[in-house]
Amino acid sequence: MNALSLHAASYRLRPSLPDDRQDTVELCERFPDRPDYPRRLQQWKRQKSVWLHGHPQLLAGDRPSCTVVGSRACSRDAEQRAFELGQKLAERGVLVVSGGALGIDAAAHRGALAVGGSTCAVLGTGVDVLYPRHNAELLAAIGREGVLLSMFPLGSPPMPLHFRVRNELMAALADVVIVVEAQARSGSLITARQALRYGRTLLCFPGSEGAVALLSAGARAVRSVDEAVACVASLVEPGPAVEKTCEQPLLTRVESATVSASASLPSAAMLLSDDDAAVRVLAALAACPSADVGELCARTGLSAAECAAVLVDLELADRCTRLAGGRYMLHAPLS
Repeated sequence: MNALSLHAASYRLRPSLPDDRQDTVELCERFPDRPDYPRRLQQWKRQKSVWLHGHPQLLAGDRPSCTVVGSRACSRDAEQRAFELGQKLAERGVLVVSGGALGIDAAAHRGALAVGGSTCAVLGTGVDVLYPRHNAELLAAIGREGVLLSMFPLGSPPMPLHFRVRNELMAALADVVIVVEAQARSGSLITARQALRYGRTLLCFPGSEGAVALLSAGARAVRSVDEAVACVASLVEPGPAVEKTCEQPLLTRVESATVSASASLPSAAMLLSDDDAAVRVLAALAACPSADVGELCARTGLSAAECAAVLVDLELADRCTRLAGGRYMLHAPLS
């Protein structure tokens, strides 16, 4: 039993979340074939029912949304940066989305709540399970003032696979995803990879190990909270940009042509992605010593966004390495 399982075994499920506004707070399940399904999730490729606790109207799609993610064991500077991002984005009417975890997530949520703004916590448990316990009070506050969201049934405990799905869902909800600080194998890189796959704008603060891979994969560098907020504003607000501090994203998701994968690839590698993009990139890398994104696009028929997203995924799975000059090399198959 791993550490996460031990947490789950000892965690006390709660039948309801404490709140003082029962007249407006809802606990409900929404289905993709019904008109009250959150518009923010209509582009989500999984299209499954979700549970909501709080104010579901925040996900109606009538306000911009920004997902803020990063490491749980973050630096103090990064935690303060995330808090200020939550504050300043919320002050502009942006829905601040994060995962309710320790570190960067909690700081972003607290920043939004501190100014009376809107925030959404996407959970890897049921919406009635306040996990991690250290953030129970914060999550209860989000249930009262914002909205808790989960695709897992009530009472669902924290499980490793749940958090990977949670990370993907955070990307689907956002207009823009900001990575504040990330370790080399941080779960926030999964959200970043999915952001590229969904064609979302990806912003990243340089300086952490994870930022190196993201910047080479197509993320836009931002060096201050004000620069990040101005960039979000320029991308999601109608009319003239508040301040032109970063370029409009050129990466968009396109339908790719069918390409046969190499039969010599190990079957385990073909399970890295829920579509065939990873298989195409793996086949292209297996056919040469190394390749950059442009070469992979030409060999696979995928867009730059799709290739970049797959490469981040393969790096997380330890199947490829980024070399100098932005080139990538396939690892030997795992025995």
